Amino acid sequence: MKLGELSRILKGAPGYGFPSDVEPGLDANVNWRTDALAYANACHVAEVEVDIETGAVRILRYHALQDSGTLINPMMVEGQMHGALAHGIGNALFEWMGYDERAQPLTTTFADYLLPTATELPTMTTLFKQTPSPLNPLGAKGAGEVSTIPAAAAIVSAIDDALSPFGVHVAQVPVTPQHLLKLIQGSVR
Repeated sequence: MKLGELSRILKGAPGYGFPSDVEPGLDANVNWRTDALAYANACHVAEVEVDIETGAVRILRYHALQDSGTLINPMMVEGQMHGALAHGIGNALFEWMGYDERAQPLTTTFADYLLPTATELPTMTTLFKQTPSPLNPLGAKGAGEVSTIPAAAAIVSAIDDALSPFGVHVAQVPVTPQHLLKLIQGSVR
């Protein structure tokens, strides 16, 4: 069947009748106003290894559970979640924006402003709980941004736990190797 013939049929061309209560054509229109936002929820857990001689942090395992309501396109939501986790890991361990005393940026290239690459990212276990939101007709909630925020907290908590014998407490991100070495050396004294 050719496309032109199909469009005539769907419009109710002569010889292709519709029931009297059905209007011919494929047309739909819905106007929706969102008065209340539907926020997603998440829980993240990281297991890290810290080299106390170099300050290097390696993420061994990362698990993230997310409730984004009804997942309209689960593969797309999982991709957004992985991208957001990579961004959150970058925030936690790599992305430092430095300025000099005149407020001029010091990190102006990717040689200075570090980003995680595939070799720094762990295999991530992503799980989903689908609790439909009552605030919109699809039951959807946020998806991508929800995983960026808890990543740094999960990683910093894991670093604190790994370095608990040294009494180290991390209070800022990114957690660079140089900063960790200072914290470890400061606790040994």
